[in-house]
Amino acid sequence: MLDRAVDALTTPRAQSTPFASGSTYTLCFVPDGPSCQDMIVDAIHRTRKRLLIQAYSFTSTPIAKAVAEAHQRGVDVRVIVDKSQASERYTSATFLKNAGIQVVVDTKPAIAHNKVMVFDDQAVFTGSFNFTKSAQERNAENGMLIRGDSAVVRAYTDNWRTRFDKSSAY
Repeated sequence: MLDRAVDALTTPRAQSTPFASGSTYTLCFVPDGPSCQDMIVDAIHRTRKRLLIQAYSFTSTPIAKAVAEAHQRGVDVRVIVDKSQASERYTSATFLKNAGIQVVVDTKPAIAHNKVMVFDDQAVFTGSFNFTKSAQERNAENGMLIRGDSAVVRAYTDNWRTRFDKSSAY
């Protein structure tokens, strides 16, 4: 019992922080609301400098094509995938690697369950939405695109870098 009390005192706690003034967010809920896939593809098309991706499952052809097109127009694209993607038959990781994009595998946690994109150090997409056809067409999923909140972008970018540094080449 004393051990649990000590753990409670030393375990980092999540902090509640309001969104920055002037920031915006856009929500998607599939299958009954706006398309998460369309929101992501649109954000990728608008990206000019850097795109950081963390994906648990990544099999969406439209999203993968948009990512490859971003790379072709000079965007610095880097992708972290869960280790399950190394054996996934239809993974987009192979397509992206073959397109010249740096893809790494996050092997340290049991599951790298992140679904995150950071666009031009200006916006973050996150939510339950996997980057898959099933997520768009068959599942109940959600996502949020947060724009203009540098603290949110920095937190997700810092976490991306931490996971990237612990990952291995795909």
